[in-house]
Amino acid sequence: MSNTDIALIISGVALFVSFIALWVNSLSPFKLKILHEPPTFSLYKITPSMAGSKDGKTWWIPSFDVGISFHNVGRISGEILDVRIVAEFKGYRSNRRYLFYPKWIVDYSAFNKDRTERFQWLEKAIIRQWYPVILKGQSDINLHLILEADRWDRKENGKMTYCLEVISSKKKKWIECGRYSLPVTEDMFDDKSCYTTFDDETEELRKLLTRTP
Repeated sequence: MSNTDIALIISGVALFVSFIALWVNSLSPFKLKILHEPPTFSLYKITPSMAGSKDGKTWWIPSFDVGISFHNVGRISGEILDVRIVAEFKGYRSNRRYLFYPKWIVDYSAFNKDRTERFQWLEKAIIRQWYPVILKGQSDINLHLILEADRWDRKENGKMTYCLEVISSKKKKWIECGRYSLPVTEDMFDDKSCYTTFDDETEELRKLLTRTP
C-alpha cells in the first residue's frame, strides 16, 4: 500500500469522524422524552346560582390537572402539538367516551392552594391558555396543565379508565404516556376532593417488587 493510499484512508476516516461529530452536535433530529405525574381528577359542581341559570339545574365540570415535562434530547427543534386524556366511562346506566384537552397552563403553587375552589384558581393561577409548544435543541420545559371535557349533567356510578397521550411533530401520531383507572361514585359529585391514581404499569411493578421469593 502506497503512502498515497494511506493518506486517502486517513482522510476518509477523518471526514467520517467529522460528519458523525457534526451530526451529533448539530444535526441529530428532534427526539422527545416525556416525564409526568399521574393526572389528578376533580369534579367541579356548578349550581344554578353560580351559572346564573333559571332552570334550577346543577351540573359538573370534569377536570384533570397534570404536571408534565418535555425534553428534546436532539439538536433540531421540534413541536409539542397537543396533549389529551382519553377516558372510557363504564357506568350502571351508560358507557361513554370522553376526550379531555388542555385549556390552561397554571402556576402550580397558586393552583394547588385553591384547587377545590374553581373560580378562585381561575382568577389567580392561570398563566396562559394552551397552545402548541416549540422545543429548541437540547432544551426542556415543565408545565402544569388543566384538561377538561364537556360538562356532566347528572351523577354517575361506575369505573373510568383513561390514558394520557401526547402528539408531536416527530411522528404526528398520539403517543400513550400512561394508563389509569378510577372508580366514580355519586358521593364524589358533592364533595370537593381530588383523586389521583398510579398508572397500571407502576402498580404492577410495585406488586412485583414486593413479592417474596
